Amino acid sequence: MEVSVKKFSFLIAIKPSPALAGQSLLIALLFALASVAAPCDAAAQAQGGSILIANAPYPPFVMPEGHALGPGIDMEIAMEALRRMGLRASVQMYPFSRVLAALKSGEAQLTTSLSFNAERDAYLRWSAPYRFGPGYLIFTLRSTGFKPAALEDLRGKSVGVVRGFVYPPAFSAHAGIAKIEAPDSESLVKMFFAGRFDAIITNSIVGSYDLKASGRMAEAYQAPFVLQSQDNRATVMGFSKQAVGADIVERFNRELSAMQADGSISRIERKYLD
Repeated sequence: MEVSVKKFSFLIAIKPSPALAGQSLLIALLFALASVAAPCDAAAQAQGGSILIANAPYPPFVMPEGHALGPGIDMEIAMEALRRMGLRASVQMYPFSRVLAALKSGEAQLTTSLSFNAERDAYLRWSAPYRFGPGYLIFTLRSTGFKPAALEDLRGKSVGVVRGFVYPPAFSAHAGIAKIEAPDSESLVKMFFAGRFDAIITNSIVGSYDLKASGRMAEAYQAPFVLQSQDNRATVMGFSKQAVGADIVERFNRELSAMQADGSISRIERKYLD
């Protein structure tokens, strides 16, 4: 061991030969190229005919893999728009926080069913809006007897939310309401019926769908008010800035507009909601 240490010290002390210096420069360049290879590969993939859609289950907009009805309303909208652009879509399901991380790094190129969020503007390119103002509903368990008539009635109560989702400011900024996170909308409903919170807040379409799908809708009480975002926030899709250029988003938006005009979006929605 002593001999190895002495040899190492000697090599560090001497001046490298021109040949060794050239090798070191080559190695440094290879490391530099490797550091940008993943984003470049992702961008090339988006430009070259394939888009990876990362999503978390959010019925009926994003259905669990293999669901009998199909991939979900927003997934079908995205996949049809991409098909019209001549792009192939592949899908990867993650927890929602992992979806955002994949978009931020460029590992994934697209996700659906978002509301605009200023913090995410740093790493996402937003699609044109394709759904407006569904609103948010509050549900409680009938067995508890708790029937809130207004948002202020939730003061001092615990309300279930989905981690990472954006809610109307009147609710999210209310310091008197405890927000308890669930990893996804399906878990939110299960935790609700297990009595884990006093109420849940859900998108009006998603909440009704999930509760009906549970077969326990009769056990839930719907509060008689709807919460809206101040700007009547629309639903949009998000493209990774790291992996997708603005030209792809512009082409996608043109296809979304065409799908609204020719009734394709309405037909897809009816498939899941009627």
